[in-house]
Amino acid sequence: MRRARREPVEVVPSTGFSVPPAPAPSDGATDAEGRVYDVEVHDVDDRTFHLRWGGQHAAAVLAALRHAHRSRAPVRQVEWGSYEAVLDGAEARRLFASVLADEGWRRQPVELVAHGGQAPRAVVARVGPAGSVIALATVLELLDDGRRYSVLADVY
Repeated sequence: MRRARREPVEVVPSTGFSVPPAPAPSDGATDAEGRVYDVEVHDVDDRTFHLRWGGQHAAAVLAALRHAHRSRAPVRQVEWGSYEAVLDGAEARRLFASVLADEGWRRQPVELVAHGGQAPRAVVARVGPAGSVIALATVLELLDDGRRYSVLADVY
């Protein structure tokens, strides 16, 4: 079950009293509060291209997006424990390949999310209708430099 996305709201006291912003969530706070990590990738122009995975790699992607959010765009915080970036294929590939030093992540399973009972057309065209799961290393091969992808990482 997906949580509804909420836009952040800034509350400004009318009395002129200033409330300092809450500190950004730390890796430790995230680890203490949540244990289920999830990454979803959508092609911005082809919503049938929808991939999902969890686990250690997803946790590392979330940490990378959270850290990037503190220093620069295009990362935005969707809600607590949820960050999104819209990246081109090369940027997304660099992100996914850089978050873990251990190469074991390449074998991690990635779910091909079917919409309306159909597997993503762009994925089936490149890997065939082999099933609903591919290796994470295959995701790197599927990302086209000329396309833009929404990368959403969550912790529950």
